[in-house]
Order: sequence, then structure tokens, then C-alpha cells
Amino acid sequence: MKENKKYLYLVLWLANYCNLNCDYCYAKDNFDTEKMSWNIAKQGLELLDEKATLILAGGEPLLNFFLVEKIYTHLKERDFKGKIAIQTNGTLITDDIAYKLSKMDIKIGISLDGMFDVNESSRGETKKVIDGIRKLEKYSKDVSINCVLTGENINSLESLVEFLYLFKNINGLGLDLIRLTSKTKFTIPKTNDLYLNLKNAYEKTNFLGEIIGKYIPIRELEDAKQRLHLNHHSCNYCYSSIGQTAVILPTGDIYPCSSLVGEKDYLMGNLRNKELDDIKLSSGKSLLCEKCKYEKICRGSCPSRTIMNKKYYSDSSDCNLRKAIFKILEN
Repeated sequence: MKENKKYLYLVLWLANYCNLNCDYCYAKDNFDTEKMSWNIAKQGLELLDEKATLILAGGEPLLNFFLVEKIYTHLKERDFKGKIAIQTNGTLITDDIAYKLSKMDIKIGISLDGMFDVNESSRGETKKVIDGIRKLEKYSKDVSINCVLTGENINSLESLVEFLYLFKNINGLGLDLIRLTSKTKFTIPKTNDLYLNLKNAYEKTNFLGEIIGKYIPIRELEDAKQRLHLNHHSCNYCYSSIGQTAVILPTGDIYPCSSLVGEKDYLMGNLRNKELDDIKLSSGKSLLCEKCKYEKICRGSCPSRTIMNKKYYSDSSDCNLRKAIFKILEN
């Protein structure tokens, strides 16, 4: 990598540990007790293109909220024109943190896998998550919800959609297929279950949207809807596919995707190095895609999820998810 290269998608792991112990977490085997320092964060921000997206993550980034504030102030002082987002489990949102976040031009994603019993079985501390969302609602701060889809919670997806309409500040739902680990008790959703439950969830959000006058879009369905409507030609799956993502740990180590942290073959180097390895993941397409009717418009499969899932399973889950979505929209 050239010394002056800038990235279009930069992820800073503000804390390399978490206050939860999610069963399916692909990162926790690499956790320690280290928080990112301002020195490392500042060096990392030098790799950020001025119109890029910055994600504050981990681990749990709110364990290092002091650094969230410092990074935000620094970027505003340098007149950063890109987007800033934070992905959190939501359990550490106090009234003070909610107020401060409401004053920041920063998008907030909160992880929630389902109603109380469902989320307790996969993540835990559900009451604290709901309290965190409510505290942000108090200050009119919008949040999006991210749900990890598994074979165990797919049948409750429609119930989750209904639940989200109880909040005034939830503006979207994203679906993230599980990344398998050797220790997880959870499984990949079956193809038929994906289609049926995605269809029910999509119909429910349309139904409630008409009644309430507020629409909570499901991210993956909205993306596919645009692709169908515009006959959008497919491209690389993500910025990692074109070598434009850098994930920086508190140690200064850099990877091309959060899902590959700890995988030595994908270590790009360290901030101390003047030159880093350029690593581009696959485009997300395979030879099987050539036979698919959606090949020209489909985004393809997440390259890092495919890498990790193939360790434990002959994986076609992303493909099944996208076929189900296109079929729902066509019908």
C-alpha cells in the first residue's frame, strides 16, 4: 500500500472487549482488555478519505465513550465531509450518553435479535437494550436495529418488526446472517424459513406503515427493490472487495474486514508500518452466479462471511437470502 492511501470505509475498534458474551460472536476469541488510545485513533483517522464512512465499533465502543467524543470533535474541527456511525449493543446508554449522542451528527446502530426471550437466548441484557433505545428516544435521536438472523430466531422476525413499531425513533432494520464459529449453538436459517418469514416481515412492515403513517424499512429488501426497479447492474459486494476498507484494532493492527480480525492470513500490517499489504476480498460472485436469473442485479455473497462459514459448513446462505428477497419483491 502506498503511504498516502486513503480508505473509503474505516472501522475503529474502540474497545477490544465487550460487556456481553454473545454465543455466536465471531470476534470474542480475539478479545483482550485493551481500549484504543487517542494516539492510535488519530493515526487511524489519517487513513480516512474526506468523503468516507467511519464506523466506531468493537468489541463494545461505548466502553470507550471518551474516545467517541474526542474523535467526533476532531473530525468536526477538520471539517470532515463523510459519514460517522457507531454500532453498539445499546446496554451502556445512560441518560448522559444519550443526550451527548443526540447532539452529534452520528448514525447509531443497535443490535437486537428479537423479542425478550429470543434476544436473551442469543445476546442477553435485553431490558438494558430497550432502556437505551428509550433514552435516545427521549432526546429524539434516531437509531437503526441490526438483527443477526439464525435458524433459531428466523421464525420470530415478524414479531420483531411489530415490536419495533412501538418506538418513535427506530428508522430501519438490518439483517445480518450469522457467521458460524466452532463453538456456537446457533445454525444458519433454512431456505424455506428464510422466504416465508422474510415475506411475512415485509408484509407486516408495509401493513403497519400504512396504519401508523411511519415506515420502518428492512435494509436488504430496500436495496433489492432499488436494484429491481432500476435494473441495477451488480458490482463488488462491499468496499472490502475493492481494497477500500481498513479495520483498525487498539494495537494498531489492520484487517480488511471486521469478520476476519485474528485471521493471520488477512493481517494487512500495523499503523507503525509505513506500508501495509493491500488485501482485496472477492467480488462476492461465484461460478454458480452465472446460472442465476438475478446474476446481473444481485450484490452477491458477503466474501468474509463465506470465508468463515466454509470452515464449518458448505455455505450458500447469502445466496438463499438474496434469492428469497428477489422472489418476494417480484411476487
